[in-house]
Amino acid sequence: MEEQKFFDINKFPKGWGLIVFPISMTRISNSQSAQAYLEYLRFFTAKVAEPRIGIHFLYTEGLYMNMPGKAYEIKNSYAASAIAHANAFRRLLKKHYLEFQIHDAFSFDSWFQMYLLHPDFLNARRSIEKFYDKDKAFQKLAKEDAEENGKEFNEYQRSFFLEEHTLAYLLLNGEIKMRNHFVDGRESWILLAYPGLPLKSQIYLFQKDPLKIGGFNNPYKGQYDLVTKKFIDYQKVDLDTFNSK
Repeated sequence: MEEQKFFDINKFPKGWGLIVFPISMTRISNSQSAQAYLEYLRFFTAKVAEPRIGIHFLYTEGLYMNMPGKAYEIKNSYAASAIAHANAFRRLLKKHYLEFQIHDAFSFDSWFQMYLLHPDFLNARRSIEKFYDKDKAFQKLAKEDAEENGKEFNEYQRSFFLEEHTLAYLLLNGEIKMRNHFVDGRESWILLAYPGLPLKSQIYLFQKDPLKIGGFNNPYKGQYDLVTKKFIDYQKVDLDTFNSK
């Protein structure tokens, strides 16, 4: 089968927008370090049509509460990592203030804050879980995602995936309003950017749109891969041929 082709974004749209950087706690000190994001932002600079873009770092420490382990140990470790990362990036902003002059454009949030920025996140997640329980294709793709990423597919990994996918689905469909002082809720587009390809089960969720929220007019319903420098438009993905590795 012919491999699907995806392309870089030439220019971001004019008007207000948000770039969201989810930070994986297992990659925070290497491929997702503060210095790495300084370089990612430098790459994005040439794509800016108007200086009306907010940058939002989303630390995923709360997502790992779906996995087994002592909560207080995980909390302390990941909280320290998130604080250190945010402070390191703020220091880089100060050091390179001539490049990044609008410091209010940068915001930082923890995972559990997303629960509070949606009218009923837990109910939305339960709805996605019910959809998953009834949809064999969704179940198959989630299992494949785990196997392709070297993870055991158990109840914990299932819960991790579904919560992660629920948040992305709500966010890119305008159901969650990020707190960014510069953009201040005026965003007309939201881009999710991460170093790696998206999971097939997340793409499937967007394509099926079980909560019927897909009418939100965001041109970036997908994921920008910071490694390959390509945008994966979820509606254009053929899951039968897509390789997420």
